[in-house]
Amino acid sequence: MEMNSFITQYDKIISSLFKKKHSGRENQEELSFTKDEIVETAQALSITLRNPPDVVYTYRCRRALPDDILNTGGWIIIPKGKGRFAFRKTNRSSFIEIQEGLAQIEILNAVPEIVEKYAANDEQGLLSLIRYNRLIDIFTNITCFHLQSHIRTTIADEGQVEIDDLYIGIDDEGNEYIIPTEAKSPDERDKLGWFQVANLVKYAGEYFPNLICRPIAVKPFERNIVCLMEFDANSDYEKIAIKNIKVYKLIREVETES
Repeated sequence: MEMNSFITQYDKIISSLFKKKHSGRENQEELSFTKDEIVETAQALSITLRNPPDVVYTYRCRRALPDDILNTGGWIIIPKGKGRFAFRKTNRSSFIEIQEGLAQIEILNAVPEIVEKYAANDEQGLLSLIRYNRLIDIFTNITCFHLQSHIRTTIADEGQVEIDDLYIGIDDEGNEYIIPTEAKSPDERDKLGWFQVANLVKYAGEYFPNLICRPIAVKPFERNIVCLMEFDANSDYEKIAIKNIKVYKLIREVETES
């Protein structure tokens, strides 16, 4: 089945489920639902749904909710524990829009050529590119060390979260930092969300309360052109803001003729 067909079906499912939950509860800030209710809604619409969690993932990470939902106000979907979710009202857009016209800072590409040759142009390849080029160190201006990748855990009141990469850092005054990182693929559908970034702060506060949190998100424009954003350590997705943003262009040294 083509992607557009999936999206059309997902729109029908999520819109029908929202309408059911919203009716008679127009003044509520949060409308809870479960994975089972997603399946039941699909069945009521005679839609065969092979991957129910992908419905939620689509509207949390890839695209905005359908217009018939957003016409009632700003809404996002948040996790509420295993198999449980909620529509929650919000005063800001779900996704982070990266401004145009940012200057590109050229840096010599330190990725071994054989690695670059075979690395996938996806999130995993991006994380390798960042490590080889020490982009977290360069961007934050502190000494950073990779601690762990692909962390799947839980945080209070939110349920399961995933942290793509985790660094620790130290500055020249001995201050210690925790740097949780959210990475996205170059695919335009793979969007950065305010809620995801706020969860980086919640995770750091719960598991590393004695370290200074510097949450970072990474989004490539092209294979070797990468945008890094640092946010303030605010766990409120309505208020968290971008502190610093830079675009790095990784280049190979060009040999000049003698």
